[in-house]
Amino acid sequence: GYHPTQKPIRLMQALIELTTQEGQVVLDPFSGSGSTLIAAKSLDRKYIGFEANEDYAKIAEERLKNEKSIQPCLFSKSSS
Repeated sequence: GYHPTQKPIRLMQALIELTTQEGQVVLDPFSGSGSTLIAAKSLDRKYIGFEANEDYAKIAEERLKNEKSIQPCLFSKSSS
């Protein structure tokens, strides 16, 4: 991970889907490496993030630039 308390993007997507609708704003006042912001972006939500640590803010900014709309996986992959 990029941050000691980084959350999985799919977990954040699930929480955002439960609590918001497309086009609404997700606020993350402690953005860390940006996982919540990436999840919001991938779900067509607007997002605002704050991060006091400049190193983590740069990581979040870079991750957001490279975000390719990670969609939640609905099916498990089997090796059959």
